[in-house]
Amino acid sequence: MTGAMYAAIGGLKAHMTKLNVIGNNVANVNTYGYKAQRMTFRESIYTTSKSGSNGGVTMGGNNPSQIGYGCSVGSIDLNMSPSTYAPTGVGLDCMLTGEGFFMVGDKLEKVENEDGTVTWVGGITSGNDVSKMDLTRVGDFWVDPDGYICNRDNKVLYGFARVQNPDYKANATAAEIEAAKQNGKDITSKTIISSHLVPLRVPLSAAAPTTTNGGITAGANGGADVYNWQEGDPVYPFLSAATGGTNQYATPGVNADLTGGANKSCMAVAENTAENAVSDVMPIQLKSMKVGPDGSITGIAPNGDTVVVGYVAVATVDSPDGVTHQDGCYYKAMGGAGNVRVSTLGIELPTAYLGNKVAPDTQNAAAGTTAEAIDAVLIEKTTQIKNGGLEASSTDVANEFAEMITTQRGYQANTRIVTVTDSMLEELVNMKR
Repeated sequence: MTGAMYAAIGGLKAHMTKLNVIGNNVANVNTYGYKAQRMTFRESIYTTSKSGSNGGVTMGGNNPSQIGYGCSVGSIDLNMSPSTYAPTGVGLDCMLTGEGFFMVGDKLEKVENEDGTVTWVGGITSGNDVSKMDLTRVGDFWVDPDGYICNRDNKVLYGFARVQNPDYKANATAAEIEAAKQNGKDITSKTIISSHLVPLRVPLSAAAPTTTNGGITAGANGGADVYNWQEGDPVYPFLSAATGGTNQYATPGVNADLTGGANKSCMAVAENTAENAVSDVMPIQLKSMKVGPDGSITGIAPNGDTVVVGYVAVATVDSPDGVTHQDGCYYKAMGGAGNVRVSTLGIELPTAYLGNKVAPDTQNAAAGTTAEAIDAVLIEKTTQIKNGGLEASSTDVANEFAEMITTQRGYQANTRIVTVTDSMLEELVNMKR
């Protein structure tokens, strides 16, 4: 068999691979969040029949003489450029207008301890663990029966949650507010943002207030009772300083540092966080939920209050085209993607590092509380979220059909080399009769 035959066979295989890529692009022309692929050809090996030589005083030089043996697949690339907006009318459907990925993963894991307490394990507190998350461009989210913000594959959306403010002080005076600002604290807001990267969940629904659970404070000197909350009010997660001296995110439930009984949680009701306030474990039912341009997920509670569930976190990588495609619409930041960084969409966190850690140059920081460079949470100002729609497929049908034509003709031309080579070999065999 001649070299032309081998070269043609290599060309046939490469063109068939390109046709497979084109077919996949066309098949996903209506797949939300799909990123079109592109295949490039690469020249195959060469044999040198005569090497080159430099010219001398009396003679010119010779160029090398080489024969190639076809082509092979050079690369199959992803085009991760943002695509067009496809409106769906669904409140929690959203699209990233710039670069970046939504991060989705598992729910918090409930662990029952030997002493009868319950802790919840999960969330991301270190930048080194962000690469373990599943990345996606498809924002088809909804609220599952447990109150988690999930996509249609029941993977939970990760972000920065609204939590109770442990420094909150009801009826604070102007002097107290100013003194708190000087110390970098906010005592006027009942809730703050935690820099723990956690699965976002709708707050729980408050139980009916009683004097036993701290919901009703008996009036002084026979006065009217004071209601600290109303049944159905949102109950946010809280921050616990039990781990390493930092304010750690804790989801409602029975924890070692709480005084409540089974299925209880704390609630910001007065000066600081009241750990003995109770709540049902049933998530509150929010209406008119939507995602804002800054990634804020909001809804209207039954009492008419606007509830901020949390803020969508966005993952960015050094080389977006280098992510590894997983099953479906998911990617992993593996070899070729570079470092993964977490960003907010314009929201400033109380601490600019994952896990509520303090800056590396902070003096007298407790062990395990100092952040590393990879823990920094960036503020992304060029990317926003569009609500009520998803990102359309980036497949360009006109371009794919043009590529299909050239691929078909390239395949056809290589078959001609095979048939012509076969005819020449036939003539060679027929020389002796």
